[in-house]
Amino acid sequence: MGKIVTWSTPKYSESQTAHQTDSLFYAEDVLRYLKFTTPFSIKFCLRDALRYVVSDQKVVVPPGGFFLTNSGTEMECLPNKPGIQALIVFFTDELIHDVYRNGIHSDRSLLNDPSPKAQPPGFFEHVFRPPNPLSGKLTALARQISGSGTSMHDLLPDTFYDLAEVLLAQQQRISGQMDRVNARSGATREELFRRVLRAREYMLDNWNGELTLAQIARQACISPYHFHRTFREAFGQSPMKWFRQYKLERAEELLQGGRITVTEAALRCGFSDVFTFSKAFKRARGYSPSGLIAERHFQ
Repeated sequence: MGKIVTWSTPKYSESQTAHQTDSLFYAEDVLRYLKFTTPFSIKFCLRDALRYVVSDQKVVVPPGGFFLTNSGTEMECLPNKPGIQALIVFFTDELIHDVYRNGIHSDRSLLNDPSPKAQPPGFFEHVFRPPNPLSGKLTALARQISGSGTSMHDLLPDTFYDLAEVLLAQQQRISGQMDRVNARSGATREELFRRVLRAREYMLDNWNGELTLAQIARQACISPYHFHRTFREAFGQSPMKWFRQYKLERAEELLQGGRITVTEAALRCGFSDVFTFSKAFKRARGYSPSGLIAERHFQ
């Protein structure tokens, strides 16, 4: 069966059932198939991969990533492999709405009406991959729960307030990116944004390759120019410029983190020659890769 540990708070609900209160649900080596309707939740993977089916689409959550779900979403949890580790965070509607209302109303108006009516927030359901602002927080929580091994730990609501604030800030940022996509209808705008995200994730997975715009656009199932235009609208820069910047960020990590030459870093990041790599690196980072190596040895 594996290991299951649940910590919860009865702040907004007297129920101790995970799905009906604000709770942390840690699972290790739990292999099961389940159909269910989820509340607001974060499905965070620590090891191996979490696998779901949502709206007939298979969803795979990699280590360090999480899948964000809205209240009422119907899902299937597919059988996991041995060695799986995951942390699921459940939020009651009341807590999410409370944090959301306080984010969109002024302090003055909240003094007059502490619980004003507001349209419930709708999260952008997606697999958010590392790096993301929640990975560190969720990893620390998982280690704490796993180390205790004890269920029904009493939690203050602080943990859920903190996570909800980060989620709502992320949602606001995503909404802004999506709103910048030039499309006639909201449904088309969201679909284009999803396709662009899919292509961006392809770039993340293949950051050390020499991808062309046409190759990347095929992942979004739109033409190269349509992809170029939509990506630039959503993220404020062209996809190929974004891709090169990401390569150079990874190159800096490689140069800082181990014994690697500038030539090796250039080849690993998919640059054809060390001169092009060094020139691009210095222009983007403000210092040369050889200077970074020299500084590392000096330290």
